[in-house]
Amino acid sequence: MLQNIEKPKFFKKLSNFPNMDIAYWRKKIDELENNLIELLNNRANYAVKIGKIKKEKGLPVFDASREQEILERVAAKAKACDGPLSPESMARIFQVIMTETRQVER
Repeated sequence: MLQNIEKPKFFKKLSNFPNMDIAYWRKKIDELENNLIELLNNRANYAVKIGKIKKEKGLPVFDASREQEILERVAAKAKACDGPLSPESMARIFQVIMTETRQVER
């Protein structure tokens, strides 16, 4: 009876990979982490530039409407991707990213 349940898309994507051992998948995760670190630092560098512009224009660092817009967009993208992380999980991750990035924007 359980065999008739359709697997989510992300399981289908993984089923296209050969059955590798745990070391293989950990290496893939390590590679992704390196990419994430680079991307997050790029994002933070952009935030520093935005922070300088805000300071010159006398604007506050925190922009609630902009952050809400980002969280909604991220949640919608997460839902459309149909991955293992829920839209709520992805929004929480981005909330932390924005909070930390705001610290370098000051």
